[in-house]
Amino acid sequence: MIYIKRNANNEIEDLQFSSQPGYTQSSLYEPEIKAFLENTQNNELIKKVLTNLDLEMVRVIEDMVNLMIEKGLILFTDLPEPVQNKLLFKRSLRQSLNPEHSLIDEEETLNF
Repeated sequence: MIYIKRNANNEIEDLQFSSQPGYTQSSLYEPEIKAFLENTQNNELIKKVLTNLDLEMVRVIEDMVNLMIEKGLILFTDLPEPVQNKLLFKRSLRQSLNPEHSLIDEEETLNF
């Protein structure tokens, strides 16, 4: 699913992958969306959309790694040390924002 926002001329001016106020649902396969993506005048917006998707995909991959660890498909210690450190640091940051919903074990929490 994709959600589009239109300007006063009924032209696409923005794309999102989650429902937002002022956006209408569309299909990735709509010819209008394909034409919008092929229009070189939209390159800056397309770069912005790609950047946002990359950031969202990072979280998806992080969640998949955590799920694989929980299911015993991989061990946390199998990951390279820099990756372990990044995951622990991000968990600690999230936990500090929302401590009552923490899924982190006490030994995984970093104290600043």
